[in-house]
Amino acid sequence: MTVRVAILGGPRCGKTTLMQQLYVDMKIAGLNVGCAAEYSTDYLREKGMIETISEQYGIYLGQFKLEAELSVFDYALTDYATFVPYIYARFMLGDKTRTNKEIEILKDLYGLAIKDIQNYDHIFYVGREFGYEKDGVRWQDEDIAIAVDNAILSFLKTEAISYTTLTGSTKERAKQVLDILNIKAELKDDTESK
Repeated sequence: MTVRVAILGGPRCGKTTLMQQLYVDMKIAGLNVGCAAEYSTDYLREKGMIETISEQYGIYLGQFKLEAELSVFDYALTDYATFVPYIYARFMLGDKTRTNKEIEILKDLYGLAIKDIQNYDHIFYVGREFGYEKDGVRWQDEDIAIAVDNAILSFLKTEAISYTTLTGSTKERAKQVLDILNIKAELKDDTESK
């Protein structure tokens, strides 16, 4: 059975870098591990700005497909989760009055989110410790990125979802995850000489 690990956080908080670090560490430890990068990044790069919450369906389906392909591995890592499109859909609407169509879309995405949460064995939240730099793909500025962080945390808390907050450098965060997964990896200090 695949152990599924989701790494969550707003844009440019270091979750992809952490996923890549974990993937390398786990491969070095001889584990059968696969990873699925955030589908919405490719979506933005290929199709441009997300303008309606209905596009979150497409992002959900793309992420779901990527993660489904990881069922052949003992460990599956993602820097997103299939329930995140619901969080982004709510965030996009903000406090504005919702149309009937928007309400129905939110209800559908919420149903998918609640169903899919149980698929993750471990959920990690990556705090924003290193500031924010634009990457040319994401549209958010730092204030919006922080608001997204808060939306993710609010969802996790409101739905009483168990998660662990990670802190420190990428290597320190990776060690926290590996410890929780009970994986002993040979992690070398960057200052070690060869």
